Amino acid sequence: MTAIACLKVFVGDELRFADNDTMAALVGKVAGAYLETTWLWPRRYGLVAPFSFVLADPRATKLDARELQALARDLQFKLFGEKGEGDIALLMFEGDQTDVMRFAGLHGAELKALLNGEDDGSIVGRVCRITPTEVSSVVPQGGPVHGAPTMEELAVLEPLEPSAGPPARVGYRGVYHGPRQVFIGSVAIWRQARVASAFGLTPPRVEADRPEDDVLALAAAGEALAAVPVGVIFLPISFSTMVKPGARAALLPHLEALPRGSRARLAAAVYDTPRAPSFSALSQVRRALEPFFSRLDLRVTDPAFQIEELPADLASSVTLVLPQADEPTRLAAVNRFLRDAPIYRRKAVWQGITDVRTRRELNHCIEQRAPFVTGPAVTDLLEKPVGATQLPWLNLPLHDWSVTPEAELVSSVA
Repeated sequence: MTAIACLKVFVGDELRFADNDTMAALVGKVAGAYLETTWLWPRRYGLVAPFSFVLADPRATKLDARELQALARDLQFKLFGEKGEGDIALLMFEGDQTDVMRFAGLHGAELKALLNGEDDGSIVGRVCRITPTEVSSVVPQGGPVHGAPTMEELAVLEPLEPSAGPPARVGYRGVYHGPRQVFIGSVAIWRQARVASAFGLTPPRVEADRPEDDVLALAAAGEALAAVPVGVIFLPISFSTMVKPGARAALLPHLEALPRGSRARLAAAVYDTPRAPSFSALSQVRRALEPFFSRLDLRVTDPAFQIEELPADLASSVTLVLPQADEPTRLAAVNRFLRDAPIYRRKAVWQGITDVRTRRELNHCIEQRAPFVTGPAVTDLLEKPVGATQLPWLNLPLHDWSVTPEAELVSSVA
């Protein structure tokens, strides 16, 4: 069993949130740097909300709160100095996956009610308070703070090689339909060796599509289809590959090797599609891929993609890849892309947004009624496809260790 916990960072004796964006960014940077160098694979971590991290260790059934005291000291020194005003306190909540994610979203009165035993009892778990000078159990009062195994026992385990990490492989991110709150399938992503999935939070461009990796994703299609009975598998295909005769011919044997009879469940995610592709180029792409894929998804980087010029029936969807930029710029790109929603609906072309990385970005996409969303804020990089699963959007992101609450397979997809 994997031990899972939420770690919240507070400032002051009253457990006040440091409620400005500057402090949130600083805490995220300091804590992230610490965890990156100490919370090593096969452990995983991720920032899931401002001042809130999720930690997991597959080697343990309980995390050791004492091990995080070094982080409290590091934050205290980096934020306030040796004698600066202000006190750092960490709260570590450990429970099942659903309660851990709910705890990450608690604020003010809800949190105090939980700590004082005055809550409605819907969140069950242990809570430890960690400061630079003390580690104590708050819920239950006076309970244990040690892990299972303890930090001392973990320290003497056989150390991993410095280069240890996950092997190169194909991973999957779920494609989520926000209005219906259901996964309709997964997109295949080639992950390089020794890049661990940190709850979906990976360095920018680690998952950048590259033509040389497309063949590897195609080769994994059979295994992906066999892993789940329903749901669409989106396979990455380079636009430039499909418009160059030589490159297209080289890819053809790999397309022909796709499992026979699987066309209805396969979609081509054609990335690096230009802002205004020519009719001849799109027709060429369509003719080459139609025998193997039931859907054509054009992946674009320009939110002002010329949807008005897209000929009828050439693509089933257009997905915006969010820019590698600050959050305001990314949210502005979402707004610009969705501004053309009436045109997309008139042309019967779905809109999607991918590389959604934060809870704020996800909330914005849901509030703006973006049909499909994909990215680290939606799912972790999963070892197997999601398939087609109902899941309330408040329970996102879906992680590879998740037991989805009230998850149900659905028989049809959008």
